[in-house]
Amino acid sequence: MKIVVPIDGSNQSYEIVPFAVELAKRYDDEIVFLNIQQNLQELGLPAIKKAAELVKDEGVAYSAKVRTGIAAMEIVAESGDEDIRYIVMAKGKGDEEAIGSVSAHVLKLATCPVVFVPKRAIEAKQ
Repeated sequence: MKIVVPIDGSNQSYEIVPFAVELAKRYDDEIVFLNIQQNLQELGLPAIKKAAELVKDEGVAYSAKVRTGIAAMEIVAESGDEDIRYIVMAKGKGDEEAIGSVSAHVLKLATCPVVFVPKRAIEAKQ
């Protein structure tokens, strides 16, 4: 099984990686780092490489993809396969009570469980 982890290049997207690693180790799953670009896939390569560096010594299988399109739609499309266990993602860039627009759309459209990592959980782990 696989865990899709959207990486947009923000600090918040990298801070959720340890939570995805924990789930991957628990279930012996592969992490799929996913970056979405509006038109040029090459623009996503630095974000994906940085995410891969965070897990290379964790003993977890991982792969990376860069897709072009609308972020929420591409995340949902990537997670539509039967072998996807979860989407693990940051809550969004909004305040502590709100979720971001991409996160809200993913939650509304996803066919697999979506795990949001709130800022408080990130701060508690640091």
